[in-house]
Amino acid sequence: MAAPATTDALANLKIKDPQAVMASAAAAKENGNGPAAEAEDSEDEEEDKATGDGGADGAAKKKRKRKRKPKKAGGAGPTPTKQSSPPRVLLSTLFPSGEYPAGEEVEYRDENTYRTTNEEKRHLDRMNNDFLQEYRQGAEIHRQVRQYAAKNIKPGQSLTEIAEGIEDSVRALTGHQGLEEGDNIKGGIAFPTGVNLDHIAAHYSPNAGNKTILQKENVMKVDFGVHINGRIVDSAFTMSFDPMYDNLLTAVREGTNTGIREAGIDARLGEIGERIQETMESYEVEINGDTFPVKCIRNLNGHDIRQWQIHGGKSVPIVKSNDQTKMEEGEVFAIETFGSTGNGYVRDDLECSHYAKRADAPNVPLRIASASKLLNVINKNFGTLPFCRRYLDRLGQEKYLLGLNNLVSSGIVEAYPPLVDKKGSYTAQFEHADSFYKMPVSTSTVTTSSIAKSNGTTRLRVESKDAPPSIDVKEHDFFWTYTEEPHRTRRQAIIKAHPEVTKLCGPEPLTKYVVLFVVSIQVLCAYLLRNTPFLSWQFFLTAYIIGATANQNLFLAIHEISHNLAFKAASANRAIAIFANLPIGIPYSASFRPYHLTHHKSLGVDGLDTDLPTAFEAVFLDSILGKAFFCTFQILFYAVRPIFVYKVPFTSVHFLNIFAQLFFDYVLVKTASLNSLYYLILSSFLAGSLHPCAGHFIAEHYVFEKQPTAAKDPKTGVAIPETFSYYGALNFFTYNVGLHNEHHDFPAVPWTRLPALHELAKEFYADLPQHKSWIGVIWQFVWDKEVGMTCRVKRKEGGRKVGGWTQQEVQA
Repeated sequence: MAAPATTDALANLKIKDPQAVMASAAAAKENGNGPAAEAEDSEDEEEDKATGDGGADGAAKKKRKRKRKPKKAGGAGPTPTKQSSPPRVLLSTLFPSGEYPAGEEVEYRDENTYRTTNEEKRHLDRMNNDFLQEYRQGAEIHRQVRQYAAKNIKPGQSLTEIAEGIEDSVRALTGHQGLEEGDNIKGGIAFPTGVNLDHIAAHYSPNAGNKTILQKENVMKVDFGVHINGRIVDSAFTMSFDPMYDNLLTAVREGTNTGIREAGIDARLGEIGERIQETMESYEVEINGDTFPVKCIRNLNGHDIRQWQIHGGKSVPIVKSNDQTKMEEGEVFAIETFGSTGNGYVRDDLECSHYAKRADAPNVPLRIASASKLLNVINKNFGTLPFCRRYLDRLGQEKYLLGLNNLVSSGIVEAYPPLVDKKGSYTAQFEHADSFYKMPVSTSTVTTSSIAKSNGTTRLRVESKDAPPSIDVKEHDFFWTYTEEPHRTRRQAIIKAHPEVTKLCGPEPLTKYVVLFVVSIQVLCAYLLRNTPFLSWQFFLTAYIIGATANQNLFLAIHEISHNLAFKAASANRAIAIFANLPIGIPYSASFRPYHLTHHKSLGVDGLDTDLPTAFEAVFLDSILGKAFFCTFQILFYAVRPIFVYKVPFTSVHFLNIFAQLFFDYVLVKTASLNSLYYLILSSFLAGSLHPCAGHFIAEHYVFEKQPTAAKDPKTGVAIPETFSYYGALNFFTYNVGLHNEHHDFPAVPWTRLPALHELAKEFYADLPQHKSWIGVIWQFVWDKEVGMTCRVKRKEGGRKVGGWTQQEVQA
């Protein structure tokens, strides 16, 4: 990244700064002059005062004084004149004049050449020179720390050791340890140190307890920032210890150099991205015998920097785009490029460490005391500068995760999870590059009057809207995408526009009474039909009209309860889910919860989202007869499919679910008859078959609007809707599950408050596609040749099983 230096002032630098810098360096080398001499004089004065006390004490002190003078003459006590290893000497000590190196400068060109020849313009530049010194101070700190890090980072070190070593050096050189309120806002660390390995492109900083060790075969992006009075300087460099990766690093470094050459006042951002892409993608790299083209990570950009804001609002793409935005005088830009051997597209993954308070954070009431306390700590110690959990630990904060998550969900703090390409790939990152011991190191870019290349650039990473790389697409295929699912983004936008929406979250007491009522109806019907023949029309109609509707209601009660929306206590929610399961006849509530929550966390992710049809289903059921078969037996597909995708661990909740169900079934058969159990199982089958309420299974995520074949290729950038709502009368029987966009946007809002959510944020939902009838959905799905099993949006990667679903998570 770059040492941002700004426009107006740069013309002046060639007149004044070189001499000032030389004078500063000379002053720093003089041992007996300046501040060092003054400090020693004051020491002498104190000793002279001590001798005035008289007696033996005074004589002894006088002798000590005589012993020190020869040391002074020999140079043992002067101010340091060079940086220590590791860096610990305050930079202002090395530059007592306050003038810092200007770094590399690029001449004005074209119509901007008048800025160096026009006397009035040079005078205006000189007037704005003060803040440039803050940038240069930060850039010089970054350079010295970066050089030390590049020389001394070796395989076998832990990521925590590497990150904290860099941060300790930055704090020492800036003179801001950040332990007192407001100190870190004055200067010091600009954002958490990123130590991103291999396919992780950005935003990975070790949290407490992280034991990851740097290996010889790793490719690591080291990314850290310095700021002085909010003037942010950062730089990133990529390290590898195997020459096999050299071409990858060279491609990305040259891409950055190209971006810097193209940048300048009135340069168009889209054209800069085009030149960067041409340069970087002209390279390929051979890794372990396989050749990979180097791809620009197209949804990571450079951007402008403002005071105390690492991202000012403008983005500098690294691929071709139609963005005609110009760089303007007075702006500071970061030119950073990312290359990959993978998809060239990143997504959120892994444990989050990076956070930052939003500059436009809403003023919302916080009901959690720890959130209010933590917000006060953030305001006083970081402001809008990014921070990580280690920094909170360092300030002595404890048990803050609940409060931190509440601040994120309230839209006050933004979470920045690690950004990763596909596993097994390698990524690299540079700004303006230098090299140290075969380890390229970036310096910086800025766009201002004359493009100054100092030492830094910026982030947190900006994700662009450009389309991801092409994949092999067939006409009868799913809608593939590499973009993030839409609900997280819309949730953040709604919270920003309507902060009061968070008040809708929380358990609904009415749920338990509805569950009790419906379970009672089913048990009563089962008992009354104990002597009715199974094949009679009375038995079937009761099962279809009452039983299937009731059991569909219980399916969705379990769905609601899986989000902990019946009680505050997790154990109480697990218990009522098992109770709601009883009339269904077959135990499933314990298994449903982890699969369903993974569906939310991994919407559309192939191999994780068990709501998606498998490739087998897509091949054999994508016909009118196949779709009719699927609709008739879809409850069986939803029951069996998950175990072929992945298995969740068997826990005590599963055991209780099975035991309670078998005990209930046994008692029912003994007290009524086997017909009563048949009634409940038939009701469950019909509830997931050709029943009006069963239409929601298909309506929620199948794409019904006709799309061009090209839309199945993510390269085209065609936006495909993934979730559809239904606002009809059948929501009365189904816990408002038809409001499905609303549910996915805010899973913590219970069924009774989803209509209020819709009304509150109506502008976000009014234009989204929706269904008018669930019966019509089933009919169209079967008979419309344009709608079928492959009409689902799929992702190759992304999402998570919420920590891999440990037994504790399943039971939580």
